Order: sequence, then C-alpha cells, then structure tokens
Amino acid sequence: MTFDAPTLDLLERVRTAGRKPFSACTATEARAFPTLMKSLFGEGLPVARVQDLALPTPQGHPLPGRLYVPEACNGDLIVYFHGGGWVLGSVADHDPFTATLAARTHAAVLSVDYRLAPESPHPGPVDDAIAALLQGGQAGATWLGQPLRRLIAMGDSAGATLATVATRRLRELPGARPVDLQVLVYPVTDAGFDTASYRDFAQGHLLSADDMRWFWDHYCPDTAARRHPDASPLQASDLAGLPPARIFTAECDPLRDEGEAYGERLAAAGVDCETVRCPGLLHAFLSMIHYSPNAARAFERIVQSLAAPDDEHRP
Repeated sequence: MTFDAPTLDLLERVRTAGRKPFSACTATEARAFPTLMKSLFGEGLPVARVQDLALPTPQGHPLPGRLYVPEACNGDLIVYFHGGGWVLGSVADHDPFTATLAARTHAAVLSVDYRLAPESPHPGPVDDAIAALLQGGQAGATWLGQPLRRLIAMGDSAGATLATVATRRLRELPGARPVDLQVLVYPVTDAGFDTASYRDFAQGHLLSADDMRWFWDHYCPDTAARRHPDASPLQASDLAGLPPARIFTAECDPLRDEGEAYGERLAAAGVDCETVRCPGLLHAFLSMIHYSPNAARAFERIVQSLAAPDDEHRP
C-alpha cells in the first residue's frame, strides 16, 4: 500500500489525538464527535436548487430528505444514503458532499435522513431506505420538473448496505419503479468479522474491527438476525436480476474483502457488476476528496461510473 502524504498525516493526527474509541462510548457520546465529513470535506459545489422534503412511509412517520437539483439536470435521480454505521451521520453532515455529487454528475440527488440505531434498530433503517426509493420512483419526475431518466441507489458504508438491500426489496413491491443502477462505496455486506482485511486492518486505519462490532451491536443486537440478507446482503441466496452495480472498496479498510465478495456474488448471479479497489485509501475516503489526491482520483472514478452511455459527449 502507498498512502499519500495527507493520509499519512491524518493517521498520525488520529493516533496522537487519543480520542475515546466508539466501543467505550454511548451512541450519544459518539454523535458528539465531529465526523470526518464535517472535519475534512470543506465547501460543496453550488447547485441550482436545494429543497427539504418530508417523504411518506408505510409506517406512518415522515422521512426527511434533502433534494439537490443541479444546473442542466440530466434527468437522473440518485437516492443517497449516508454512512455512519447506522448510528452516526446525517443529511446535514453530508450536505457539502451530496451537493458536490449533484454538481459533478449533473444528476439530482435525494439525500435521506433515515432513522438511526439504537433508537431505531434493524429493520427500521431498511424500511426507510425502501420508502425513499419508492418515493424517488413515484415522485422523481415531479421533483425534477422533467421525465425521470434513471433511478440510482447509492450510499457509502452502512448507507451502501441500505442502498443495495432496498434495491433488492423494491422488486417485491407491485408497481414500484425498479432501480436502474446501484453505486456502493465501501459497503458493509456481512457481519462475520472474519476476513483477511478485518485481520490486516483491525486497528490503526481509522475504522477498526472493534468499531464495527460496536456499530453492529447497536444496529442489530440480535446476532442471529444479522444473517438475514436484509442485514447482511452477502447472505442472500439469490442475487439474480438485480440492476447493474458499481462497487468501490478502499485498499486499507476492514470492510474491503466483504465488499469485493459481494461484487463477486453479483457477477456470478449474472449481474453487470464492476468492483474497483481504490489503492492507498482508508474507509470514509469520500470525506477526503479535497484533502487526499488518492481520494480525489477515486471520486473521479465514481463520477465516471454514474454517467449513462448518452452522456459520453456531455461537457
């Protein structure tokens, strides 16, 4: 592995900061820490319109979301689920990134404030993700003021898990518009904690193995339920028929191997799937695209993956 200088500096700053680990915190204490997205990303790019929405859900609670519509919108809608181990993070935290994503891809982005654990454990966040994709398919054209070209499910880390689970579950809903593309950035796909990347990067690389156990304990405290494919998508018995997938893993991340294993399962099931290992990067590298040259290059690959064939000549 070859870290760029800013990443090496970040690891040293984290090492010397002596911050209390998540495993020694309550959820409330952990939420008081500034997220990497807040600390590192900086300003987002401007978009033509930002609108806060309250999406209806079958469970009866309003689901907050924030819609970003760029200039010269191409008709795509990315429904985005933020990371944070199902416990941390928010639309507000991810605001500069999701605005930048909309501006760079020319797609509208709906960023979803799904309910968090432990207050709303599994399957609450999954239910919210399904509701968001359903509403995106039904109301997207109205939100954008033009025909909806593609419905894209996207997320990072735990949010990527919600994106792919909701994509699969959406197929069960009669009349629902299916997802056209799923883009999963360093996804959580299993609760096994037993891969080579879990062993190699158990500590000292921002996200630790103990952190992930803490997140899972809050999100899905019933360890037997973690084997259900709605919690661990790698455990799904049949992945055939899912929409194309683009998976991006970080080289130095405990979650690397399970993300890549999920890509292999999708490809084996006949799904158009491309899995990219991003070299010299840590978990949460989307927060670092204005900080680390390696992260900036990875983000360019992600932007390219979101282009449709008819975008080839778009400036």
